[in-house]
Amino acid sequence: MLTAKEKRFIKYWEEQRTGGRWSYFALYIPIGTFLCSIITAFLFSMMSSVGREYFVSVAVVSAVMSVVITILTWRNNEKKFKSIIRREVKDGQAHDAQPSDEKVL
Repeated sequence: MLTAKEKRFIKYWEEQRTGGRWSYFALYIPIGTFLCSIITAFLFSMMSSVGREYFVSVAVVSAVMSVVITILTWRNNEKKFKSIIRREVKDGQAHDAQPSDEKVL
């Protein structure tokens, strides 16, 4: 049986999958880059003096982190989705294979 959390995840992920991988990446990589740049800028400012290289470093590190996180999130969600579907199919087949106590008249 699916839990309420799994049902919500399946609905959410089916919607995400219909748009495709590239549209998912196109949406989440820029958002992630922006958020990562804020965090990275804060961390870099604590560790070094501000200069021209600082801004380039922040941009590069943020973009790389965002791409990696987005790809890993996509893969993890795909794996979770397929695992839930496989489990439900297996449970359905096991349920169908059980003999019924009721006789069809």
